[in-house]
Amino acid sequence: MKRLFLFFCFLAIPLFAQELKENTSSFFDESEVKEFILKNIMVEGEVESPGMVDLSTLPIRNLPVKEFSFLNGKDKFIGSYYYSGYSLFDILNSKKVKKANQADFKPFVDLYVIVENDKGEKAVFSWGEIYYGKDNFQFLISKSVNAINPSKLKMKWPFPAEPRLICNRDAYNVRFIANPTKITIKSFSGNFAKQKPAEIFSPEIKIISGSKTETIEDIKSSVEKRKYKNIGYGHGMGYKGVKDVDGYLLKDILKAAMEFPYAELQNSIVCVSAKDGYRATYSLSEIINRSDNEDFLLSDRSDSKEDGKYSLFAAPDFFVDRNVRAVEKIEIVRVK
Repeated sequence: MKRLFLFFCFLAIPLFAQELKENTSSFFDESEVKEFILKNIMVEGEVESPGMVDLSTLPIRNLPVKEFSFLNGKDKFIGSYYYSGYSLFDILNSKKVKKANQADFKPFVDLYVIVENDKGEKAVFSWGEIYYGKDNFQFLISKSVNAINPSKLKMKWPFPAEPRLICNRDAYNVRFIANPTKITIKSFSGNFAKQKPAEIFSPEIKIISGSKTETIEDIKSSVEKRKYKNIGYGHGMGYKGVKDVDGYLLKDILKAAMEFPYAELQNSIVCVSAKDGYRATYSLSEIINRSDNEDFLLSDRSDSKEDGKYSLFAAPDFFVDRNVRAVEKIEIVRVK
């Protein structure tokens, strides 16, 4: 009799779980779930022990996404989804970084990450957007998905055919590559000062992309300005006080200086540097393809020989480490 009772209890478990799902207050779990079979992920580049990552040992993260694309010259809404999967943050945490330029520049702020699949498609991320942000789990390799369908319409968003890299901060889905299999960590390579000069003030900024160079001396008044109240906190030195920071939108300055084809948002890295050799990397997508309106600012500090003429303020970051004083150069490189 006892065994029979336990048998019926066991049969009731799935029904009970379904009942709980139907009565939840969440809008993210109201449809059927599609599961994916993932390929192994190799992590290589500037790490101590390159090799495969055992995804089964990592936590499952969840992410709601409104997917938007640009097809045939027009904006196109693809669908709304709730993804579960493994974050780039957790995957990269399984490997210890060994910087190639450790002797010259210790901070991790110049690192970037290349995610690619067997077809050769690449998506580029800065180390900072994964590790210095206020929410570290915005980039997932999907393990499962369910559609967030409109409750008052008789329609369903189509499921993606394959597991994909999901980027919740991206306005356009340029970095949503299918079946990623390899992740490479690199530090930005360039010509930078190894010793601090007597004065780091730069009266202008050179914007360099391929063979094209534009020089910015005075930012036009037509460029949008923003003001943020910032509670400064550095990774090394901690609390730095509260300041009102105002500045020009970096994305508008870059777009005014250069033309960026849609495809370049997927695999371009940006390095912002000063005369003293301090630099930080950002993906082109995190600067000009954001969905959260937390934009990078160039602040005018013309009256300060220490901070001027322009300083970069990384508004999306939790830490201040990717702020760059006295910006001299902005390099945009397409990763091949």
